[in-house]
Amino acid sequence: MPQVELERPTVTEAPGVRAPEVRAEPWARIFWRRFRRHKLALVGALVLLALISSAVLAPYIAEHSPRKTNLLNRLKPPDAARGNYFGTDYYGRDIFARVLHGGRISLTVGFLSVAILATIGITLGAVAGYYGGLIDNLIMRFTDIVLSFPALFLLIYVIAVVGPSVTNIIIVIGVLSWPGVARLVRAEFLSLKTRDFVEAARAQGVPDSRIIFRHILPNSMAPIIVAATLAIPGAVLAETGLSYLGLGVQPPTPSWGNILYEGQAHIRRAWWYTFFPGLFIFVTVMAFNLVGDALRDALDPRLKQ
Repeated sequence: MPQVELERPTVTEAPGVRAPEVRAEPWARIFWRRFRRHKLALVGALVLLALISSAVLAPYIAEHSPRKTNLLNRLKPPDAARGNYFGTDYYGRDIFARVLHGGRISLTVGFLSVAILATIGITLGAVAGYYGGLIDNLIMRFTDIVLSFPALFLLIYVIAVVGPSVTNIIIVIGVLSWPGVARLVRAEFLSLKTRDFVEAARAQGVPDSRIIFRHILPNSMAPIIVAATLAIPGAVLAETGLSYLGLGVQPPTPSWGNILYEGQAHIRRAWWYTFFPGLFIFVTVMAFNLVGDALRDALDPRLKQ
């Protein structure tokens, strides 16, 4: 008996059956899957959230005023019963309240100064990378000149000239710290401006400003976000260093730097005086660095692990 070979209908040939659609995975899901692999970065993100929340809610968390003095209560060790969780300073002020309020100053300087340096760096780097030629040479040589000066000494000199204040510190750090972002953005623009989508936009007569800010810049945001995240702890350390040297936030306004400066004379008698502000500085810088490293891995499409 002859055998009859039957054909099996495929999915596309079967009536009324559609081939399954392959949907691209959302970018946010890819980012979160990559980011959560870094367990320390998750811890760092939670720490940053706690630090920012404590700084914003400092007037409601601290039981004492950061400026109220009590000479009868000076240099007392940490005592939760009195509400002095971090002890008191030489003037009897609550160090816990001063550290929380000092965090508001340091974090504000960090975020706002990075916003200024990112704006300047993105603008100059985008113009240099997109146009090239003489404009690129002028901007990059100016960038090299700014980079040739020692950053800390230049900050000290400018603050000594314009005067110490929170506003001046934010402006000076932002204005003097943009070269790194500018060079990063320039490199991204040099790579992206030859892509097909940019050439297509030029062929359609799209203005240069729209090509820069609507086509190329959004594709360059991943390394910019990482650079800005890693620049925040640098700005915090710069403000802390200036305040420690007496060129930053002026007492009695609390700052992590000036608390350290006041406590160095009593470090043998009162270990808590410098320990807690130093601990907050260390934890803040470490948390930002951990989150920045994880962002670099999560936002870089060339990294598989």
